[in-house]
Amino acid sequence: MRVLVTSTPGTGHLHPLVPLARELVAAGHEVVWATAASSGGKVADFGFRAVASGLDPDVRRPMLLDRLAHVGDLPPRERRAVQLPVVFGEVAAPAMRDDLIEVLAVVKPDLVIHEFAELAAAPMAKARGIPCVCVGFSNAISDSVQTAVEASVAPVWELEGLQVSTEAFNGDLLLYPFPALLDTPRVDVPSAPMRPMSFDGAPLASPPKWADSFGKDRPGVYVTFGTEVSMRAPWAALLAALSDLDVDVLATVGSQLDPATLGGSAPNIRVEQYVPQSLVLDRADVVVSHSGAGTVIGAATAGAVQLCLPIAADQWDNADLLSAANVGVVLESEERDADTIRLSIQRLLDDETMRSSADILSDHFASMPHPSQIAATIDHLV
Repeated sequence: MRVLVTSTPGTGHLHPLVPLARELVAAGHEVVWATAASSGGKVADFGFRAVASGLDPDVRRPMLLDRLAHVGDLPPRERRAVQLPVVFGEVAAPAMRDDLIEVLAVVKPDLVIHEFAELAAAPMAKARGIPCVCVGFSNAISDSVQTAVEASVAPVWELEGLQVSTEAFNGDLLLYPFPALLDTPRVDVPSAPMRPMSFDGAPLASPPKWADSFGKDRPGVYVTFGTEVSMRAPWAALLAALSDLDVDVLATVGSQLDPATLGGSAPNIRVEQYVPQSLVLDRADVVVSHSGAGTVIGAATAGAVQLCLPIAADQWDNADLLSAANVGVVLESEERDADTIRLSIQRLLDDETMRSSADILSDHFASMPHPSQIAATIDHLV
């Protein structure tokens, strides 16, 4: 069958779709991927044909300035409820619909798969009688946020001659990425669990020599703030806190930040722009991050406890879920001084109950259906 995958740009929106798309290709199906032009290269690197559709971040950003000018005045935990409907409903979805009209006509898919924040595909597929699957990348949103997002994208549904509803919002099936131990999925939509699969970006030519010793003779602490928010991380306080602990530290700062700008670091700390997580996650006792979904999943799968320093988007929700499951400690924005960070990491290293909870959560992730199992059964929708 022919499958059209649709997504907004950004690593956190692309990656959750890749494992299922690859399994569909392995099963002999044709996959075409519609996303913003700026993500076309990444999609091609994943092994798929990309069709430029929707707004690039540089185009979308100026369109949001007036609409979201007040968001900075809100407490950090309240911002997602405002940003999600505006960014992905009001602004991104209409532009994506305009481009998908031609894409759907040319590709003629038997099945459409979209990530949760790409909101144009579901009504367009429904209007054309095409089965549609949504791949979630994070937690289940609340009723109030669901209502706001539905209202924001209602004009797109109306252009397709439809009325938006909660049950139809995600198409025929929502695949959620967290086990029930971590999150409670919505019960008002057709849904099923699918194990999220972590994978690395560009591989290194050969593993660095230092990787063999990381976390071998003393605890390993892995620090990452993903690809989008690294420049907003409290690096000075983090590095000061970690320099006082008897641990091996690997901190990756991403392509937007030069490690040299952080100044010299203590002998137990290594700062790199990028290191494949597969080299370190299994050796990390503690993962310190912004609690982006990809990092949360990778660390949880590896059985690591987590120090959560959320910055934006769904990160606060993810952090709260980890705390509720007793596998993470959350520091609010005003708590991120060196002393508090150091004490929090030491607590994570010492608390056997939390470490046991992390092992249990890892087992729950491993018990979720593999994308290959989903790919083998998803054709029943078609």
